[in-house]
Amino acid sequence: MSVDGTNVSGFYLQLSGVTHRFAFTRRASDSTTAAETRADATSAPATGTWYHLVGVDDVAAGQLRLYVNGLLQSTVAHTGNWKATGTTAIGRGRFGGRPVDFLNGAVDEVQLFDHALTGSEVAALSGGSGGTLNVDVAHPAHSVPSTFFGVMTEDINHSGEGGLYPELIQNRSMMASTTSPTGWSAVGGSAIALDADNPLNTALTRSLRLTINNASGSARAGVANGGFWGIPVRPNQKYTASLFAKASPGFTGPLTVDVESTGGTVHASGTITGLTTSWKQFTVSLTASADAPTTATNRFVVSATSGAGSTVWLDNVSLFPPTYKDRANGLRPDLMEKIAGLKPSFIREPGGNYLEGRTLATRFNWKDTIGPVWTRPGHQNDAWGYWSTDGLGLLEYLEWAEDIGAEPVLAVYAGYHLNGTHVALSDLGPYVQDALDEIEYATGSTSTTWGARRAADGHPAPFDVKYVEIGNEDFFDKSGSYDGDNGRFAQFYDAIKAKYPSIKLISTARVTARTADIQDDHYYRNAEWMNSHSSFYDNTSRTSPTKIMVGEWATREGSPTPNLNAALGDASWLAGMLRNSDVVTHEAYAPLLVNVNDPTWTPNLIGFNALTSYNSPAYYVQKMMADAHGNQVLPASYAGTSTVNTVVTKDSATGKIYVTLVNPSSAAQIVNVNLSGAGTLPSTGTATTLSSASPTDTNTIGDPDRITPTTTSISGVSAAFARTVPAYSVTVLTLG
Repeated sequence: MSVDGTNVSGFYLQLSGVTHRFAFTRRASDSTTAAETRADATSAPATGTWYHLVGVDDVAAGQLRLYVNGLLQSTVAHTGNWKATGTTAIGRGRFGGRPVDFLNGAVDEVQLFDHALTGSEVAALSGGSGGTLNVDVAHPAHSVPSTFFGVMTEDINHSGEGGLYPELIQNRSMMASTTSPTGWSAVGGSAIALDADNPLNTALTRSLRLTINNASGSARAGVANGGFWGIPVRPNQKYTASLFAKASPGFTGPLTVDVESTGGTVHASGTITGLTTSWKQFTVSLTASADAPTTATNRFVVSATSGAGSTVWLDNVSLFPPTYKDRANGLRPDLMEKIAGLKPSFIREPGGNYLEGRTLATRFNWKDTIGPVWTRPGHQNDAWGYWSTDGLGLLEYLEWAEDIGAEPVLAVYAGYHLNGTHVALSDLGPYVQDALDEIEYATGSTSTTWGARRAADGHPAPFDVKYVEIGNEDFFDKSGSYDGDNGRFAQFYDAIKAKYPSIKLISTARVTARTADIQDDHYYRNAEWMNSHSSFYDNTSRTSPTKIMVGEWATREGSPTPNLNAALGDASWLAGMLRNSDVVTHEAYAPLLVNVNDPTWTPNLIGFNALTSYNSPAYYVQKMMADAHGNQVLPASYAGTSTVNTVVTKDSATGKIYVTLVNPSSAAQIVNVNLSGAGTLPSTGTATTLSSASPTDTNTIGDPDRITPTTTSISGVSAAFARTVPAYSVTVLTLG
């Protein structure tokens, strides 16, 4: 739509041929060379869909504004007010004195107004009066606990082994199988086998025997490892390669260690010499060439070009990239940065089925996960079907929380297993003592037995542990062994409270024999349930001494990570928990991470492969609400013909008000916001919105930014104003 001038249109409300998005454009004068000002839509429209467009030339404010479906898209500065006096044109513009930009489409309900429309007027034009959100700003309902936003972790979907724990070699310890060297293959003139007769130590009781049958300067013999679905290479990528080796008499090396493509192109290489008949550790730094490709189709090779007839034994063969904050035996930087971006106050670790295992032998036995990595025997992660070296052990879990400024919520094994068995109550004493030792390892001074052990492991300072969770999902235990005066919870509770009275204890099932400080609830539902149960905790008793942690929850739609529809369900559920954060003191989405090559459980918050990682739409929901919330929940009630789930908070120090609006429906919704007792507010604010044209849209490794939040300025804010929220959207308004 436009009005003709002599040379150009006085304005253009159009689908721009430059950006392929809706735009509202003006030129400074009736000239093709005059400066152009354009307010653009935030995304391209879909073919065959009706849109309601409003372009506002607000001369008094010196602004151009564009609205699509009642939602402000952009505001740009514009001065000048020349007026075109020609024909009003529908479906074309004018440029260079002739008609241009003919629309191949349909236009209806064209209106011109003699004043600059307000946001409320635009909202009314785009769809009616909508619903009403009444907020009592003057009388906060309760404080938001500083512990509310958190994360939960367990080694699932290769999230730890082959993921956050950045060891690039699969089965570095040779302990993943009793019969074959899992992950390893022979190269050139060699033969390989597991060898139980030449163990590295009492923990790593099997080594890899390399028999060099034929080797020469042009024909190597060795072993290769393809890592976890490839080994990442980038230009100038740095690695630390280390291994234990010994050889038969007479062979001293050299051994060559390479990172190379599966086709044999070497990207990084180093040399090891000085092998003897006794075990010795060797370490070498490798750097990929500056012209190396960015690819994961690579392998790690240890080889020799001499020594035919010799035997070499290898163990604890490691290839490590740089780590987050350069911590020794640290964690993968890109994943840590994404987790830190959520600003979690706590990490529930190591949680989930990984803690309890299917049997007593396959539980997370923390005492086997500390000390040098080559003294850790590892264990079968039979909850999720792969071997864990336990390189990501108790200390690494605690340091993970420390590195991102979170508190560890320490989960201790409590005698129950996934196969339905449990330790007899009369035999539980040693495992209660294990939990006490674990807490001492984390929190004890260096004068204590286990605090001294932590210091010997490289961390003299104690960790601040305020919460301990006893078990995991013990509501599945049908034997009744968890509750009762001599039940598993009571035995752990009594012992821990006696030694650590200030630590708050979390139950994983309802208990009556003791009063848990917190009860851990878990919810995995579909989007429809999550959207319709945002009020789930509204009527929870406020007099119970036991608070609630929702330590695992997710909307289960999308794979391997959530789609937008799941993110909307998450936002509705999260809004309800935040609204009730006087009783729900902790929340943690689960699972946190997924290697996209092993999506055993779906969906998961963050996806990754050997090379890269991405955030899901559900991740952005968590981040939006963690970034923009106050320390007080305000009483708020919404009434409307369609579902819009809400939560409103206020920062008592700054006075800022945060309004979260979740619209899971297929139509844009107008929300009339009434802020009672707000006083005088600044007329401007910001709106951060997560939305897409289809609820099944999602992010992937190949398209990581398909759905991301956008933040725009808003105007017309007052004690009573209207806001249109798009279909399939989450919007956080920051006012004040």
